[in-house]
Amino acid sequence: MAQLFEIRKVTIGPRNFEVEVEASPSAPLMTSEDPAGTELVLDLMPELRDHICMGDAAPRFGEVVEQTELAHLLEHVSVELLARTNVAGDIASGQTVETGERHYRITLACPDDVLVAGALSSAVWILQWAYAGGGDPRPDVDAIASGLADLVSSLDDAEDADASTSAPEAEEPSSREDDGPIAASEATSEAEPAPGPAPEEDPGAEPVPAAESNQDEDRDRWDMDDVPRPHLVR
Repeated sequence: MAQLFEIRKVTIGPRNFEVEVEASPSAPLMTSEDPAGTELVLDLMPELRDHICMGDAAPRFGEVVEQTELAHLLEHVSVELLARTNVAGDIASGQTVETGERHYRITLACPDDVLVAGALSSAVWILQWAYAGGGDPRPDVDAIASGLADLVSSLDDAEDADASTSAPEAEEPSSREDDGPIAASEATSEAEPAPGPAPEEDPGAEPVPAAESNQDEDRDRWDMDDVPRPHLVR
């Protein structure tokens, strides 16, 4: 069987994880189109029947699960996996909205983007297994949830280790303290306007005596090689 869903877009916000999915042309759109596959999912995760389902025809998901969108079932399987990790907060929640033909937007509460992404990917795999006829190996839901929790824990430990390693370096005096005046000088130089034209020659000033070897006619002429040039500091 072809892949049930294609993930088209993922948006991670401060509180929510949104994913745009497209149901493949060969996939059932409604759970009623494949009752056997739906029953396999419910047998694997009977807690789904007790999920609260707001905005639907009934307050409990178990009352609509046999006649609902497959994307809606995907949302609830993801929520159940998040709840089983015990690291997703007291309440795991989600919402499914149809955005076009065979296109849906699933929104999940996001305590941790890695955790939610892993739960969603695992939920897609569980539905793939069920609607392909089941069989062995049967998904171990508790092992999946435990693996997701361990993944998040290992990432947190790695971040803590990196923070503790870099902390002493941050406390050490920085050699850049000596560079402060230089940096300030450079910034000032950038802000200064470009030097204006050289001042005009003062008629009353006496010319600089030339070397004895120079000819008399050159004595009244400026030696431009000896005149300082304006220098623009960038």
